[in-house]
Amino acid sequence: MKHLLINPYSQAQEWCKDYFPDRSLGMMPVGGRCAAEYFIDLALSCQAESLLLLGPTYNEHLAEHLYEYQYGELQLDYRKGGGHDTVRHLLEVYATECGNDCLILHGMLMPKAHTLEELQASFVPCTDEGSEDGIYYWKDGILLKSNIEFYLIDSLASYFEVNFQILNDDFYNLPGYSSNSNIHTGTNVVIKNNCDLTGPLVLNDNTFIESDTRISTAIIGERSLIDKGSSVEHSIIFDRTYTAGNLEIKDKIVTPGRIIDPYTGGVLERNSFSYAFSPIQNRSSWLLRLWEHFIALILAAAGLIPYLLILPYYLTHKNSHWCWKLSMDRYPGYWSVLLFRKELVKSHPANEHYVFQMGEIYGLQNTPEQRRIYDYYYHYHCSCFLVLQVVLRSLGKRGFATYVERKHF
Repeated sequence: MKHLLINPYSQAQEWCKDYFPDRSLGMMPVGGRCAAEYFIDLALSCQAESLLLLGPTYNEHLAEHLYEYQYGELQLDYRKGGGHDTVRHLLEVYATECGNDCLILHGMLMPKAHTLEELQASFVPCTDEGSEDGIYYWKDGILLKSNIEFYLIDSLASYFEVNFQILNDDFYNLPGYSSNSNIHTGTNVVIKNNCDLTGPLVLNDNTFIESDTRISTAIIGERSLIDKGSSVEHSIIFDRTYTAGNLEIKDKIVTPGRIIDPYTGGVLERNSFSYAFSPIQNRSSWLLRLWEHFIALILAAAGLIPYLLILPYYLTHKNSHWCWKLSMDRYPGYWSVLLFRKELVKSHPANEHYVFQMGEIYGLQNTPEQRRIYDYYYHYHCSCFLVLQVVLRSLGKRGFATYVERKHF
């Protein structure tokens, strides 16, 4: 099998566009990995020389991901094309790419074959044009069709179920640095005290699990945060998603902006659910505000003379590396806090007037999505100690940052 042709849009897949408008099928997470990565694994196991992935539109994020994932001498090609067509016509259109030895996945499917020999032995002559979803093989002018079973994704519900079927299939490589009791754990995963984890379970890289959390039969995307007291069962948490504390999530798909019921199609937008507890809005609000004003007053007073001395240089070199390291741009914000125009620490993703942001204390190169997660975390857990920690560590992060870190800020 020298070549591999993937045509995932052999039928209408409107559910993907409706529920995940920023993703194509190839970018959808399956079992904690990008779906396209499983196609690459299949190409490698078949010792294919090239892989051609088709789609009705060209997704730049998928193209970038495939470029970063290039492995060995396997040639990866992603282009607009395919769609509702027969396999024989696809072979005519892409004759150069397919040659006389090509494996074709017609539909968004994943074979259940556990060995290459098992897949090869499953082919029988194809008597039609190849209009049905299935696994086909074009060899020396003869079209064959596999009678082996496969996982088919053709709806929101089937996508949800396939994720968990993959978890229990030894044939597919699941993400994770280690595996214990069917719990696949990535790198830099933080699990706090009194957490109850039951496999099969995938915890992707840089996942943060707060205390008193119960998670079973779930897939947690990378850089996600599950807050304390939450219960997650038979659910998928997408990458860079914050899950609020004391929530019970069962049989759901949770994205950065939505909670989706895969069986009914119901959607709960993040902006529509209320917060269980927000110190900013409750009895400790006045104390936190007073504490923020006290810190801002100290910073404003302590930095007044240095700021005035450096001000002439700052006005002509605002973008200089040293002015940035000294947080010169933040100094006017201290007075804005004292005049009730800004918050010292951003208390919610919707707030745009702030001086410090909690995400800075974990890394200057965090993406906007990751910073939003930390904003939600701060919204729930803000305290006098956390305010002081964010301010001091943010100043320290900048003070000791390298030029390269500053470029990615």
